[in-house]
Amino acid sequence: MIQETVAECLLEAGATLGEGACWDAEKNLLYWVDILSCEVHILDPSTGEDRVWPTPCHVTFVHPTTKGDLILGTKNGIARICPTSGAFTPLIDPEADLPGNRFNDGKPDPAGRLFAGSIPYDGQPGQANLWRIEPDLSFSKILGSVGNSNGLCWSPNQKVLYYIDTKLRRVDAFDYCRDSGDLSNRRTVVTVDPSLGAPDGMTIDSDGCLWTALWGGGAVARWNPKNGQLLEKITAPCPFVTCPTFGGSDLSVLFFTTAKKGNDRMEADPSPASGNLFAAATNVCGLPNFRFAG
Repeated sequence: MIQETVAECLLEAGATLGEGACWDAEKNLLYWVDILSCEVHILDPSTGEDRVWPTPCHVTFVHPTTKGDLILGTKNGIARICPTSGAFTPLIDPEADLPGNRFNDGKPDPAGRLFAGSIPYDGQPGQANLWRIEPDLSFSKILGSVGNSNGLCWSPNQKVLYYIDTKLRRVDAFDYCRDSGDLSNRRTVVTVDPSLGAPDGMTIDSDGCLWTALWGGGAVARWNPKNGQLLEKITAPCPFVTCPTFGGSDLSVLFFTTAKKGNDRMEADPSPASGNLFAAATNVCGLPNFRFAG
């Protein structure tokens, strides 16, 4: 029988499209974004203070860097923001020739590179990509013809990259080379039944099990990538769960964002809890997030 836990509301944020949850283990802060409201949020769970910095365009993910600022994915490429002043600095736009796309999910890898993927605003399949961005801001396309580039995480031994293209409703694995950042040997490790929702953001625990947000499914699901088995679900009282991250003093708390809607054309979900941040204690520990070295 699958274990189910109900998460508690951490912050009544009411975000339009909450996304990009990222725990900073050095500062004990939770970073997240509201894509459609063009906001970067910095939440201190110990006090409940949620600082907000506006951005000039849709902002899709946020991660700390080794320089002390934050790296962002946006409608117009990759940017930086100062967490104390809110100063916003555009950097590069690998998809400047694709104005119908925006960046979606992204994460630094174990070597300090940034892996970041895109999504087309019109939802047409095969128009998105996955990019590898080096600390010197040079970049290369890793995957093309993607539907919706979404969750990313690395195995505990850093030899495997797990990756979600939401349109495919599955989690794929690649052999990953830390020295070069190259990927090879793509294979599917988890297939998500449509009745559960669509896989969105993703994180991993120290046992090597995957935790995927289920858009439309109102939950975060834990999977064994060795056999694709669904092990556990943490549920929320709203359907659009978007991005999980482990945090807390021992990385045993699962935080996750939710949304009212996925784009400007959608009707907002009427659930009162939609767009709030949630948290649940788990019986496992996560792994620290990596920092961008650029």
